Amino acid sequence: MKKEGTVTGLQLGAVTFVFIFSTTIAFLISPLAGAASFDGGLCIVLASICGTGIATLSLRFALRQPSNFLGEYGGTLINKYLHKGIMFVMSFFFLHLASYILREFTDFFIPTYLRETPPAAVAVLVMATVASLTQSGVSTVFRFAQGCFLFIGVLFVFKPLFFLTAMNTPMWLEFTRIHDWKALWAQTYAIIPWYGELIMFSYIVPELSPKQKTRKIIWIASMAGTYILLVEFLLIMFFFGPKLAATLIYPALELTGFLHLGDFLRNTDALIVSVWFTGYFIKLSIIFTIGTLLFSQALSLSNYKPITFSLAAIVVILSLIIAKNPVELAEYFNSSWATFALFVESLFFIYPIVSWVKSRRTRSN
Repeated sequence: MKKEGTVTGLQLGAVTFVFIFSTTIAFLISPLAGAASFDGGLCIVLASICGTGIATLSLRFALRQPSNFLGEYGGTLINKYLHKGIMFVMSFFFLHLASYILREFTDFFIPTYLRETPPAAVAVLVMATVASLTQSGVSTVFRFAQGCFLFIGVLFVFKPLFFLTAMNTPMWLEFTRIHDWKALWAQTYAIIPWYGELIMFSYIVPELSPKQKTRKIIWIASMAGTYILLVEFLLIMFFFGPKLAATLIYPALELTGFLHLGDFLRNTDALIVSVWFTGYFIKLSIIFTIGTLLFSQALSLSNYKPITFSLAAIVVILSLIIAKNPVELAEYFNSSWATFALFVESLFFIYPIVSWVKSRRTRSN
C-alpha cells in the first residue's frame, strides 16, 4: 500500500501564491505596460482565470488516481512511446523554464548587486542550492515554501499602504475602459502560460494530501497571488505612468526606492529584494524539481536523486547560452514562448481525451 501524500493544503496554497507573482512582478510588468498600457490590469485578470482554469481542469483528471504518478501509469492510457515522448517534452519544458528564470535572475542581480562577478559563478551557486533542496524531496520544497510564505505575503500585502497618496488620482478612469482590443488579446494570450505552469501539480498528485480540496486551494491561492501582481501593476502605472514604466527595466525595483519606514529604514531596497529572492528561489526550486521528476519517470528510473546535479549543470549551461543579452532573451520569449508553452501544457489533455474515447468504446461494445 502506497503512503499518502504529505503536502498539506497550506503548503500547496503557499507554493501557488508565491509561484504566481514571484517572477512576474519583476519581469512581466514593464513589457506589459509598454504593450497594453492601461489594459494591462484586465489582461492579468483574464489570464489568471484562463490559466488557473487550465491547471485545475487537468487536476480533475489526475486526482482520479491520487496514489499514482501520471508519469508512471500514463503508458497504460496511451501508447507507451507517445507517453515517454510527452514526458521528455514536459521535462524539457520545465528544465528550460528553470534555465530562463535563472538567466533572468543573473541578468538582474549581477549588474545591480554583484558587479564584475562572473554570471557562471552566480548561476552555479544558485543551482547548487536548488539541487540540494531538490535532493531532499518534493515535500521538502513545499515545507520550505510554507516557512517563507508568511514573510513574503505580509510584505507584499502591506506594501500598497505606503503608496496610498499615489492611488488618489483620476487615472483610475483609464482602467474602466478598453483602449486596444488587439493588445488586450495579445497580452492576455502571452500571460496565460505563466498561470498554466500550475499544471505541474497534476504530475505530483501522490505527493498531495488527499484530505483537502486541492482545486479549490489552487484557485484561492492563484487569485491571491493575482491580487498582489495586479496591485503592483496599478501602483507602477499610477506612480510612473505607462510610458515611463515601459522604459524601466525593473519598475518594481524602482518603486521600492520611494518606500521608506520613517527615519528607521530610509532604504528598503535590500529588504524587499531579499524577501523577493526567497519567493524567486521557491519558484525556481519547484520548477526544477518537477522537471527532474518527469525526466526520471521518462527514463523509468525509480529515483530521481542520482540525476539531480547532472540536470542542474545542464540548467546552468542553458541559462548561459540561451541568449547573448537581456534584450535578445526578452525578444525570444515575447515572440514565441507563449505559443510553445501553451502547446506543451496542453499535451496533458491527451490522456483524458484518450481515456474518454476508450470509455465510450467500451460502453458501445
